[in-house]
Amino acid sequence: MVSKEIIEKIKREIDIVQVISQYISLQKVGSSYRGLCPFHSEKTPSFHVNPVLKLYHCFGCGASGDVIKFIQEIEHLSFQEALQKLGRMINIEINFDTKQSDKERYIDFLTKIHTEYKKQLKQNQRAMKYLLDRGFKEDEIEYYEFGYCPVDSKLTLQVATKLSVPISKVIQYGVIKKTKTQEYSDLFEGRIVIPIKDDLGRIIAFGGRSIDNREPKYLNSPETNYFSKRSIFFLLDRAKKVIKSVNFAVITEGYFDAIAFHRAGVTNAVAVLGTNLSKEHLSKLGSLTKNVILCFDTDEAGQRATLKSLKTLIDMSFDVAVALFQEKDPDEVFRTEGSENLKKVLKKAVPFEEYIVDFYSKFFDLSSAAGCERFLDQLKTWVQSLLSTQRIQRYENLLKAISTKVKFSTAQLMSYYRNDSFYKEQTTKTNLPSDEDYVIYLYITQEDLRNELSKIDKSVMSDRTRKILEILEKDLDISDQDEEIRRYVFDLMSRIPSGDSLKIFEDIKKRFARKTIEKRLSQIDGKLANCKSDEERKELLQERLKLIKMTGGD
Repeated sequence: MVSKEIIEKIKREIDIVQVISQYISLQKVGSSYRGLCPFHSEKTPSFHVNPVLKLYHCFGCGASGDVIKFIQEIEHLSFQEALQKLGRMINIEINFDTKQSDKERYIDFLTKIHTEYKKQLKQNQRAMKYLLDRGFKEDEIEYYEFGYCPVDSKLTLQVATKLSVPISKVIQYGVIKKTKTQEYSDLFEGRIVIPIKDDLGRIIAFGGRSIDNREPKYLNSPETNYFSKRSIFFLLDRAKKVIKSVNFAVITEGYFDAIAFHRAGVTNAVAVLGTNLSKEHLSKLGSLTKNVILCFDTDEAGQRATLKSLKTLIDMSFDVAVALFQEKDPDEVFRTEGSENLKKVLKKAVPFEEYIVDFYSKFFDLSSAAGCERFLDQLKTWVQSLLSTQRIQRYENLLKAISTKVKFSTAQLMSYYRNDSFYKEQTTKTNLPSDEDYVIYLYITQEDLRNELSKIDKSVMSDRTRKILEILEKDLDISDQDEEIRRYVFDLMSRIPSGDSLKIFEDIKKRFARKTIEKRLSQIDGKLANCKSDEERKELLQERLKLIKMTGGD
């Protein structure tokens, strides 16, 4: 077990803004930071990070917590793994003397199965011939760790028996299937097996390519507690250092496409696993680079995947280009035309603005007014995405690309999109912070003023402010408080701009002193209305006069 002191030290010394900025783009708003939530889809930023409270909170989906919880959620790590990752950032080495976790048993089990698959590949001439015919040399077959699962294989069950892994766990791990005779056999029988690893290089799933025309042609492990296609890039464990070094990533659709780039020397290539590019993918990639070249297939499904991925990339503020393959995928280009031609396609990648304009222009008759209008209407969402994320240069590039297809200048297009009902700025009411807001703000941010702030008369404050101050005086961590309080505090921290704290304090102290006097004057006036004693009336009038002078009145 790690001591509470070590955990608190990590939370205290880690810069939560710096950590979260590795995954999403944050913008300073007052004394807090704001950005698009990485945990749900949104167009208007509702994700707030407070560097003083060291907390994050999304007012859209409710995601909330400290830096440890953020790393757990964004990286799909256990508490221990997140603690170790953060500890390394500040040179604190954390070791857990615990029994092997279920995740470790899962990884160990898959690793041992993979060892058996690699042995089977060397013994199976047909499987080896399949890879050799695809142009792989023997050293490449070993480097990419290909394996083979024989037809009617029971290898997985044999490994499970040796490791004493119960059949219920083997089923849960997603590596076997039931046959027509209700027996179990390997899920990947009759297939070349490709290890799928997490970004630490640990096997967490397999991909299989049939060599006997069985369908589906490609097969992935099913989703498990430790494998989600939405968050895993194939070959990221090998590509991440290069991606960070060259500051861009090449994203492909399949294993062999990503491998083709690596074989051609483009080792910053990764692949999605038969799924759409997701926010989870990009949250992980965003810590390495914000520049991407998409290399998806050119068929209809590939084009749909390209458009959907472009939208996700743009909404998350990535800069994107699209590689244009002519009726071939990267693997086929590499095998038939060589590595240099594959690199040429990459170098000729077009900015996404040009790609989407060219793509949509094929579906409309731009020589007609109606066709032109529908074409412009189709591009509205893309214009909005760039404007809402303040990508002004890319927005202007998009207008230039549209202008080449229609008889409008960029100025006319700018006017069209800004005046159209689709893009109208919403007027919002001014929401200026009150004196009570400033009291809470200063209490959180200015430790040296807390004693003085506690002396301010709470009787002239609202019930909510008194309640929050009582909470803060006991513990500054508000993460366990109810939703209303958390929402209020995070909103407050984003609304109040930084300034001279001492001057702000002196100003609001005077105003609260005046409120206290005004409250007492109100009480005196109430008593005077019902006062029957001349002596008491005299005393009340003298006090009232004194208080009025204190407020600067006559």
